[in-house]
Amino acid sequence: MHFMFIAQLLIIIVGPLVKMVLRMLGWGFITYYGFNVIMQEAQDYLFGKMGDVGPVIQGILGLAKFDVVVNIYFAAISTRFILAGIDKAADIRRAQVWRKPGNTSGSIEA
Repeated sequence: MHFMFIAQLLIIIVGPLVKMVLRMLGWGFITYYGFNVIMQEAQDYLFGKMGDVGPVIQGILGLAKFDVVVNIYFAAISTRFILAGIDKAADIRRAQVWRKPGNTSGSIEA
């Protein structure tokens, strides 16, 4: 008798929790996959345009390691978006630096 009550209680509590976790994983997967597709398309477009230039400019771009620069640039963009997402997920709020003059909490008057 008590077993049925505990089972129903677990179903009531665990059911919505499992749905929420699966929903969050789904959105996370969709955004991660979508972001990767967009970044790969931009990178492919840029490398495609590099192939359209003349052979002399291609040689100069090769000597300048332009492909490495592009990869570093896109890695920096990806890292920035990931860090922004982590900050939002952790609900980290930045401390306010400037305070209104006249505040008696020890701030410097501006």
